[in-house]
Amino acid sequence: MYILSTMNIQELREYRLTQQGIVRSGKRTPLEVIESLGAMQGQDYHGSIWAIGLRTGLTQAEIIKAIENYEVIRTWPQRGTLHFVPPLDARWMVGISADRLIKGAAQRRVSLKLDDSHFVKAEKTVKSILTNGKLVSRPVLIAALEHVGVATADGRAYHIIWDLSQRGILFVGAMDGKQPTYGLIEETFRNNTVISREEGIILLTKRYFLSHGPATLQDFAWWSGLTMKDVRFGLSENETLLQRVLIEGRDYWFDKSAKISASSIQIAYLLPGFDEYFLGYKDRSAIIDANNVQKVVPGNNGMFKPTIVINGVIVGTWQRTIKKDKVIITLSPFEKLSVKQRKLINIPAKQYSDFLELPVELEVL
Repeated sequence: MYILSTMNIQELREYRLTQQGIVRSGKRTPLEVIESLGAMQGQDYHGSIWAIGLRTGLTQAEIIKAIENYEVIRTWPQRGTLHFVPPLDARWMVGISADRLIKGAAQRRVSLKLDDSHFVKAEKTVKSILTNGKLVSRPVLIAALEHVGVATADGRAYHIIWDLSQRGILFVGAMDGKQPTYGLIEETFRNNTVISREEGIILLTKRYFLSHGPATLQDFAWWSGLTMKDVRFGLSENETLLQRVLIEGRDYWFDKSAKISASSIQIAYLLPGFDEYFLGYKDRSAIIDANNVQKVVPGNNGMFKPTIVINGVIVGTWQRTIKKDKVIITLSPFEKLSVKQRKLINIPAKQYSDFLELPVELEVL
């Protein structure tokens, strides 16, 4: 049976900050961070690198080197959106939801005038040019597809690459300048983890609740893109690892062995856009006032701004401007920051300075 206890909202925030590794305890590798989270949002490449840096203590250069060495890769697993994942887990992770996502994109195929023959030709083409672990940039891949008569304009290129990734063929490697590169999973990672879909659901459920908890079943269903039937199955198979906690009348699950120390909680953070602290949950009411959500994702346009977090609550957004000899961080708080709050932000600003290996200058709008 799950252990039932109670918790308040502030404790929930502190557990999430701790379990996600935002409260850092020593250095970890990028792979250890990504594996513990299950997967990490990867839509904003540079923001994702900071999300890893925040949780590892490594510099931007060190993390980029790790990506170049294939220690972590990107692909489109749960919800069909771009994430960093452990390389050897990529195939089973996309496989959990691939059939449903590909079926759901059928109408999109029709609108793009793509049929099975295009995907067969595309697969044959990418396998012919991506041999022995070779990576090519997006323009090179597109040129190869065009050469064999597969049209790539008007969104076709993205959909073809996405489809090949959903079928466990392609992954996204390091950036080549401003362009992503692509490689073959089978050619680059010859020891891929092979498990059944049910085993994958169990493992993903474990990783999510151990790292993102306290979280609800609805949070996990949203994050993973799984059905509630799958979510309940995964939860039942992890019963010995998790405890149930009641917060304001709702059930949450988290690591049975998790502990927090109030003295270890850093008060202020500068989180990247798309960070798991925000996007890892369907219900974000514990960390942001509903009136401020539009300021993080204006017009619900799918673009999430970097956030200022104080005491676990999102209190504003920020942006960076990189100069030759420094980086300027411009803070846009929802309400005027107190002198104490302004001083607290010096700590994460120093973390970001260490990450970029550049002096940081703060300014407030």
